[in-house]
Amino acid sequence: MNPAPTPTPDPAPTPTPAAPAFADLGVIFNDATRFLEGGLWQNVVNEGNQGFGSINNYLADLTTIRQGLQAEIAAGQFAGQTLANVNTILADIATAMSAATASVNGGGAFGSIAAAEGALRNSQFDILNIVNNDAYLAGMATNADGVTGFLQVPQLLPDGVTANTAAKGTFAELGLIFNDAANRIIGGLNASNSAIVQADVQALITGLTDLVTANPLQFGGLTGVHVQAVINQLGLTDTYINTAQANVDLGRALNDNFLDMIDVVNNDTNLANLAHQNGLNGWTQFGDFKDPTPAYQDNQLQTDFWAMFIAKSNAIGNAAIAAVNASDQAAIAQVIADLGVFKKDVTDFNAAQGGIFQARFDTELLGDKSTLGAEVAKMVEGLQTGNKALVAAAAAQMHDNAADVGGNNIPVNGGTYDGNATTIAQALAPSGMPAASMSDAATMSNATALPAVMAAMAAAAPAAAVTADSGPSVISIMPYIAAAEQEMSQHHHMWA
Repeated sequence: MNPAPTPTPDPAPTPTPAAPAFADLGVIFNDATRFLEGGLWQNVVNEGNQGFGSINNYLADLTTIRQGLQAEIAAGQFAGQTLANVNTILADIATAMSAATASVNGGGAFGSIAAAEGALRNSQFDILNIVNNDAYLAGMATNADGVTGFLQVPQLLPDGVTANTAAKGTFAELGLIFNDAANRIIGGLNASNSAIVQADVQALITGLTDLVTANPLQFGGLTGVHVQAVINQLGLTDTYINTAQANVDLGRALNDNFLDMIDVVNNDTNLANLAHQNGLNGWTQFGDFKDPTPAYQDNQLQTDFWAMFIAKSNAIGNAAIAAVNASDQAAIAQVIADLGVFKKDVTDFNAAQGGIFQARFDTELLGDKSTLGAEVAKMVEGLQTGNKALVAAAAAQMHDNAADVGGNNIPVNGGTYDGNATTIAQALAPSGMPAASMSDAATMSNATALPAVMAAMAAAAPAAAVTADSGPSVISIMPYIAAAEQEMSQHHHMWA
């Protein structure tokens, strides 16, 4: 007689994961909204370790939010109208995920990219409106640390007000026009919104230029360099709009362009104060990215370029301060000439790279449409007028711009760049790499403007730090750089 079989116990039930906090899901939603500024992008090649596109980040965010909300429903966190609202949010998430995929794949079932981007935008905004109009959800959107999720985005101009008719008398009023443009490109720039966005941008360029001209003391020093950078980058926006059809990385470029301008304003204490005068909220910030943007993995050509860029930025800044402090007209003329060559070489190199490299670094490098153009213009102005404080401010910005982009790149063999370097060897020292041989043209043969770039690299000679040596009127670059570095260390978005 066979013994009775031992009964198999029932499997232990899979524990239900704990429902996340609603505010934490809202912080992830902020991340998703930030990715939508300028539109999503997708590439088949992982250029510079930048991934295959923001579409993947966006879909991952919405998947996490959907699963979290479903867990909260299962845990009984919602009832009545709030439960109905959360179910509507889940439906909006489904639409947004479908529209997001279609927006980078020709429009799919939505019929066109513009229609897909419109559906994506509408779904995102509907979720924000539901949360902010439901008292329970709005109260739950801020976590114990005071961090708020489901943040509202920059607002449109009031109904009936356009860029032409809007008030433009203050920096804050111009900021409301900027908010209108920033709002309209959430989801993407397309035929349905490009004309209005371009009108906003052109009104801003004119309005800011007029405002600075009428108030030179209000926009002096480093603040003047920053506002000039914003004006330049608005010109870059205009270029993006005019060439949108041919730019496969438009979403990445516009995202960097608009978020950088917002950060430039809000990380400058003077501009931030001016942006919020008379109860207005111009130049409104988006919520933060959840994770840092991956550093760009450089190839050999790009590594050589960044080493030159850092060394030359710092060396020219030091030379400019030395020349203006000494009132040495020959030295001043030489620095001005060097600045012109440097700006052209950097601009040409950036344009020759194309792709995600250019989309990411246009705001810093693309000549008169970038931070580079602003700092060069202000340095030349200071040199020509003998304005030592302006030269020092421009030199500090040249240092900060070089240190920032250097910090957002990884040399070809790993490591980091030295953002304080004044020679190529110093710039590459932390990476353990020897300075490239600038006489070896073969290493730089696949970019159109490289003879000039190589000449600029070879000219990046050591330059000693200038110090105060002739009384109070002599300005040193070092205090300005130190102060700027201290401020910039608190703001990880600026110039990147």
